[in-house]
Amino acid sequence: MKKVFIAALLFVGMVSFAQDINQKPAREQREKLTPEQRSEKQLQKLTSDLNLDKTQQEKVKQLLAERNTKAEKFKETRKANKTKPTDAEKEAFKKEIKAEKEANDAKMKSILNADQYTKWTALKKEHKNHHRGKRDHKSSQERNQAHLQKLSTELNLNADQQKQVSELLADRSTKMAMIKKSRKDSTAQLTDAEKKAMKKQMQADHKTYDAKMKSILTADQYKKWTAIQKERKDKMKEHRKDKK
Repeated sequence: MKKVFIAALLFVGMVSFAQDINQKPAREQREKLTPEQRSEKQLQKLTSDLNLDKTQQEKVKQLLAERNTKAEKFKETRKANKTKPTDAEKEAFKKEIKAEKEANDAKMKSILNADQYTKWTALKKEHKNHHRGKRDHKSSQERNQAHLQKLSTELNLNADQQKQVSELLADRSTKMAMIKKSRKDSTAQLTDAEKKAMKKQMQADHKTYDAKMKSILTADQYKKWTAIQKERKDKMKEHRKDKK
């Protein structure tokens, strides 16, 4: 477990480094690239964006190659390991992620000149905002409407059921938005007790949501809905594994 955990730390540092410098277009994410091919693509973009000279290219290339190789090794280890980390390991994980990101930043700063480093930090910020914008691009109403249409098709909802499900989705979105805003406005870090309380509340909300859906749907529809929920959950788990 310890070896897997250390590998995870190294990998997250690599992911943060790669994402920070804004060099992974959507097309590349869909391609099955070797670590060497990925490093070369990343290097080409950095060379173009920052106007790297030959010496800088060699240093950045070495840094990228090291990170991408560690990423591949971690992905293989992660697939083979089924042990869930403890709360203490997760907390140590977060601290090491931060330290790894700072180390990567320092290495890039030592390679780049002042102007290049300023541009690189700007690229990191732009990349972060771009991905945040992608997540927030659709309004909650649009997401709810798309979700309702999908459920209507898959479960063959009648008009009355569609109305009830629509209201349920809207209510759930409002609650989630309030929680998100509260978290965003708060600068204090949550205590362990607050995290446990939040997790407990989320579980209670989920059970309430499930009960309301059960009251709206027929027995056959509810059975199909639970199967869809499980399939979606499993896909999300696999997606998170693939991203890592």
